[in-house]
Amino acid sequence: MTFTTTRRAALGLAGGLLALGLAGPTAASAAEIKVLNWQGYGTDEKWALEMFEKKTGNTVTHDYYSSEQEMLTKLRTSPGVYDVVLVNSIYVGDAAKEGLIQPIDTSKIPNFADLAPVLRDSTSFNIDGKTYAVSWVWGLTSWAYNSDKIKTAPDSIAGILDSPDLKGKIGWRDDAVESVQMAALATGQDMNKPADLAKIKERLMSLKDQLSTF
Repeated sequence: MTFTTTRRAALGLAGGLLALGLAGPTAASAAEIKVLNWQGYGTDEKWALEMFEKKTGNTVTHDYYSSEQEMLTKLRTSPGVYDVVLVNSIYVGDAAKEGLIQPIDTSKIPNFADLAPVLRDSTSFNIDGKTYAVSWVWGLTSWAYNSDKIKTAPDSIAGILDSPDLKGKIGWRDDAVESVQMAALATGQDMNKPADLAKIKERLMSLKDQLSTF
């Protein structure tokens, strides 16, 4: 996950956890930082808001979205309204090309050089020599299984999905991006750059009898 915003004045907001977005005529005043994020995703924690407001004198106002598509729609229909927005890394490039976010002046982030290079210098965030996002959090979706029921540990995603013993017993995250990524791995493809979407679709459709819940 990465942060983006809608005007350069917000650059000091979170000391190295931001990316900046599109400037617009309706941008919030300097005393108010408008954040677009998932609800309960860190930036609206009461203690964090109180600490930030005490340290900077600026207040923080939140708006929320319930899907990545809704987030993009809000940016498109309300240019300049938001100062900071959380964007999944896979959407940063498209958002930058569409003009929804603007590059960051990383010289204003004191600890930028200390960030993990693999994230700081990612091609997902750096486009045409400009940085459009800074990593905030990252993680992996893992698999868990009941060792009382499954005595031999699965050694691959394909092994889990194809197991006749697990028919109708698999729980699956209702997330389009992760579904494509998991199916890509199960079909031997790069999860971040799958080459054969038809094969992925076929693989996902074959799971109907394996799944018990989303």
